[in-house]
Amino acid sequence: MLNDKDFSAMTALLPFWEHVSEPLAASVRTHSYVRDFCAGEKVSDVSSSNIGLVAVLSGRIRVSLVSANAREVTISVCKRGGVIYVSGNPSPHVLNSYEIESEVDSRTVIIQASDCEALLRSDCRIENTVLRAVLGQFNRIIFDMQNFLFQDLDQRLAGHLLFEHRQQGSFSLVTTHQRIANSIASSREVVSRMLKQWERLGIVKLSRGCVKICDLNVLIQLSGE
Repeated sequence: MLNDKDFSAMTALLPFWEHVSEPLAASVRTHSYVRDFCAGEKVSDVSSSNIGLVAVLSGRIRVSLVSANAREVTISVCKRGGVIYVSGNPSPHVLNSYEIESEVDSRTVIIQASDCEALLRSDCRIENTVLRAVLGQFNRIIFDMQNFLFQDLDQRLAGHLLFEHRQQGSFSLVTTHQRIANSIASSREVVSRMLKQWERLGIVKLSRGCVKICDLNVLIQLSGE
């Protein structure tokens, strides 16, 4: 059960909360819970969990699609103040599961799937709000797919580093080569090779668990922005 502070923090992040009835609000508060996650810790394998919604109170949460042969692609990154709507299990013919991982130390509120379903059924305004949010997430996935299909690897890599720079608010990006590869639909070996080339050119500087941007203007040119 959520205490007053965590309950208020969660409801402030949910744009539909004003339409939630008192009995349903009480049920959500009773069954929801706070979870703290360390950097790199798996929040959930969604296909086998009872998670319906994840509200991020602090930190950064990454959502990935994982295929049946264990290939992984990042589809979204949710930072403080964001909400991840888990819509259910994907088709087994397409994907094995979604996975949610904490990129840095994070604090979240988890709403169970049964309460999320009850929220959606209770009021069409709640359902419409959630559907618009999910549609926005889907549009971002389509945009990323276009980048994968039509952009060269160096352009995708530069664009990803710029995205992380803006998300993290720093030139020293806390990340790994494998995480970057997952985000741009490539392999760790290819990403490492290109980053080392860029390091020799003075564009970035590499260290364990970190990529430091040394020449932002070159990355902007490479990304095509």
